[in-house]
Amino acid sequence: MHKRLTVNILRIKIKRTCKASRVLRVSFVLLFFLNNQLQAQRPPGVGGDPSNSNYPSQNAGAFPKDSTEKEDEEAVDTSHINYFFADNLGRFYPENDSLLNNNFQQFDPARRRQLDYFNLGNNATAAYPSVYQPLMHRGLDVGMHQFDIYQIKNSDIRFYQQTKAFTDAFYSANQQANSNINIRFGRNFANGLNFSVDWRQNSNFSVTDAEVPTFAKRLNDTAQTWLYQGLPRGKTAALGMGFWWHQEKYDGFFTFTANLLSQLDKGGILADSVFRKRAPSQTLQPVLTNAQTRHERYEVSFLQYFKLNRGDSTGTKRSYLASHQIAYKSAYFQASDPFATTDIAAQLTSDSLFYNSLLNDPRGVRFYFTEKQIENNFNISTTRVRTEGDSVKKIVGQNDWLEVGISHSYHLVYQEVIKQNYNNVILRGRWNFTPNDNLKVETYAHFNILGYNIGDYRLGGELFFNLKNLGSLNVKAVSQLYEPTLIQSELYLTQRPVWENDFKKTLETNLSGTLAIPRLGFAGTVAYTLLNNYVYFDKTTRAAQAGTPLSILQLIVNQNFTLGKIHLDNTIAFQKPSENFLRLPDISTKSSLYLEGKIFKKAMLTRLGFDVRYNSTWAAPAYMPLTGQFFTQETGNVKAHPIFDVFLSIKVSSFRFFAKMDNLFGGFNSDTYYQIYNYPVPEGQFRFGIRWQFSN
Repeated sequence: MHKRLTVNILRIKIKRTCKASRVLRVSFVLLFFLNNQLQAQRPPGVGGDPSNSNYPSQNAGAFPKDSTEKEDEEAVDTSHINYFFADNLGRFYPENDSLLNNNFQQFDPARRRQLDYFNLGNNATAAYPSVYQPLMHRGLDVGMHQFDIYQIKNSDIRFYQQTKAFTDAFYSANQQANSNINIRFGRNFANGLNFSVDWRQNSNFSVTDAEVPTFAKRLNDTAQTWLYQGLPRGKTAALGMGFWWHQEKYDGFFTFTANLLSQLDKGGILADSVFRKRAPSQTLQPVLTNAQTRHERYEVSFLQYFKLNRGDSTGTKRSYLASHQIAYKSAYFQASDPFATTDIAAQLTSDSLFYNSLLNDPRGVRFYFTEKQIENNFNISTTRVRTEGDSVKKIVGQNDWLEVGISHSYHLVYQEVIKQNYNNVILRGRWNFTPNDNLKVETYAHFNILGYNIGDYRLGGELFFNLKNLGSLNVKAVSQLYEPTLIQSELYLTQRPVWENDFKKTLETNLSGTLAIPRLGFAGTVAYTLLNNYVYFDKTTRAAQAGTPLSILQLIVNQNFTLGKIHLDNTIAFQKPSENFLRLPDISTKSSLYLEGKIFKKAMLTRLGFDVRYNSTWAAPAYMPLTGQFFTQETGNVKAHPIFDVFLSIKVSSFRFFAKMDNLFGGFNSDTYYQIYNYPVPEGQFRFGIRWQFSN
């Protein structure tokens, strides 16, 4: 079984039948003996494109890197297993296996983060951030980011420095076959070879992988018994593999990622007024019946470091490295709605209300877009270690890291009837230094000197002050100028042009400060963002550019209370955009109230409690599945309401388990809850999950 699994992993190539996901899912189920249970962008216009950054640790903005595994970078660890990313050989992170943190029972990637995203009611659907976060813009950006939180980039692959193999496996499901699988594995081999693999799958419909190409028909047949027919259903699958070859004066990293999404889009629910009370037995009918989306992304990269000289363990001699990276990326995006009836006149009457001016052909609508990219990066860097101790020096980290480089990227884009070539040449650099234990500085800069994005730039910096007994203070600043995305600039549907825009570049400036006082369980962030020439999608679902500056003032507070075994953890975000074309709730909160302690002779760490989410009334955006964009609807508001989840989490050694009921009180009244306009939140659903980390 292990040999067959290894062969399948090495030969895997995600195709439309998605056979790879079936192999890994079956292997995982056999591992945990759960056969019976299995049968039982950030959107465009809100932030930037994180996939364009080769420096995940340098994404200096108002908030820390928001990862689906963020708790691993923050929690105190006892496993003594560290990992690093290929972009910085000297920066390590602990692999946490010690705690039951607040993200463990949050199976949905939209909620496995410090600041939540809003999805379309179901796991693995398009996601929109609850709090504005400025992210990295670099080079050409197609503009399809609504599923980014489910995907793996080559720069996300972790490499482990240890002699034993390491495995981290997570599985979660409910009675509606809404499942999540996350598997990470790392192992060292002889002659300096290291292998890592990362597999993530999220699904919300009960079909086998072989049936994915025809899942739309199957879902239409079975959905008549399902209350929330207006929610999209489908699957995301992401695979990342990395090989690291380590020698005395050379390090080479070969990485491969594949991301696949298949989804049946419903367009929300069909009703005269979506924000009403419904009868308990009333089924919420979908707007669309046969709209489908499919995305595929592949990336192959080879990064190599040449050690020009060796530093020393005292920190007095510098190390110098030269590096080169070549990467090939391929992306495919398709969305279509051929209509479910041959009565074109009748179908146009209903669908034209939804697609509006995007409906340009009586036979149906189609969005088709492909992008192929070749990128070369050349860098020179130097670093010096930090040490402590007098007679015996101990290396405790990097004293500094200085890197300068140049990148060239070539893009071949095909959109329906046109092919276009784009080139970009970018100068970039970063400088991190730690003069003493109380101060750390990180900076990043890039500038487009030639090509389509000429004139684009980003300057970012972060100061970290250790205030000793008081806590710490982080001050961050970002200024960036960037070209609108391709889909904002031009769009072709069903082989016909829909718009061609000559938008100005967007100028974004962000300032923020975070004060953390651990002994009080407090962290507070104040942020201010100013955007000029902001591009968004208006109520007609078309791209538009704002003529007035947009400012966003934010206050984000984390406050945790502990009284014996009683814990109350809170995150509260206040934010106020100055204009209505950026949609955000004024208040967004998430809290956990729980009892925590060890039982059964102190062998089992246990949590029992509630998770509560709340957003103030706001004009939530609507979603257009044809173009994959969130837009500013003007029909109604999503009303304020709390959503309660009850959960039980346990940990024994390196094994964890949770059971929970989502939206516990959703079935006790006739209200229909929403986060995104027209997409209801399903009422109470039971869910369980397990996670097992082991090293052998």
